[in-house]
Amino acid sequence: METKKLGKVEINPNALEVIANIAATEVEGVSKLLGKKVYSRGVELEFAGSELVIDVYCNLKSGFSVAKTARKIQENVRNSIFNMTEIKTKTVNVNILGIDF
Repeated sequence: METKKLGKVEINPNALEVIANIAATEVEGVSKLLGKKVYSRGVELEFAGSELVIDVYCNLKSGFSVAKTARKIQENVRNSIFNMTEIKTKTVNVNILGIDF
């Protein structure tokens, strides 16, 4: 049986930033993501070999556990990136910049 190659798939890093942004903002307790870019606000990424290193910058809502919310952000971002692209994430660094009351 002959296997045909279908071609190459490339994913723009901006698309990965948007996926991570949406995943982070879905987490209960996240107030807003902070950054200069509108479409991927609060997310920066770089490749470490074939894996991603993602930095998320956000404010949390008052009354939520910082540690638990940060862990949920890490899990949701990692899972969303993998489920949508099958790209493995090496680390998701969550930077809490403030608490919104």
